[in-house]
Amino acid sequence: MNNKVKIRSVVLLSVVLGVLFALSIFIENNKKEEIKIIELSGNYHLSSDEYLRFTNLDNDEEYGVLNSKIIKDRFEKHPYIKRVDLLLNKNTLTITIIEKNFESLLMTNEKEYLITDESIIIPKLLHTEKIDYPIVNSPNNASTIVEFDNVNCNKDLVVGLKIISAIKIISAKLYNNLSEVNLRNGKDIVLQFSNMDVPVVIGRNKEVEKILLFERMMKKLDYNKIKNSLTYIDLRYSKYVYVGKSNSSASKQESTS
Repeated sequence: MNNKVKIRSVVLLSVVLGVLFALSIFIENNKKEEIKIIELSGNYHLSSDEYLRFTNLDNDEEYGVLNSKIIKDRFEKHPYIKRVDLLLNKNTLTITIIEKNFESLLMTNEKEYLITDESIIIPKLLHTEKIDYPIVNSPNNASTIVEFDNVNCNKDLVVGLKIISAIKIISAKLYNNLSEVNLRNGKDIVLQFSNMDVPVVIGRNKEVEKILLFERMMKKLDYNKIKNSLTYIDLRYSKYVYVGKSNSSASKQESTS
């Protein structure tokens, strides 16, 4: 009988300890977070104030009714943010922002969009900072462009982005100086470079081939010596580069390809 009593006592004690342990975990998990301060880091394209304003966290008096999960959800709904990491230390919630990677700025119909490395069209927000990406301007059939859609929604936009990617692969120097790919609503495509004051006309079709030709020409050409006499560089014709001079005459150089 004594052994049975001992067994029952041990079982009962184990059950009681198990219940207490589970209850302590439940209480700990449901303990109210006390957030008094929110600190941001990692933000690049928008200031901390702009991010807090967008997420309705610009009033610290309201932090007491929020928790980390709600705040994380608000930030991850921001169009610029890929994800956030949160750390709560005492009453201070530190939020590390990881923004999406942008590759170009799209300008069309007086609207501006950022294009991500995953080819998604994101509306450019007011007060956006540090925008130093090649511009894709005036794609044809711009009405097909929809924010938060894939760039495949507009074939001309895809062409512009392929040109940027090709230049990036072909020459880091050209890419770093590329300012704009103007698609001109379906007309001849014109490139602008920050280190050159003249437009580079590449027309349509065989864009990569023409960029390769242009890159080889720039290696041989001393642009600084002739820049004051140029009005444009024309790459529309296969294997030839036409250089427009300020005196309205033109010289033709045969490609060495």
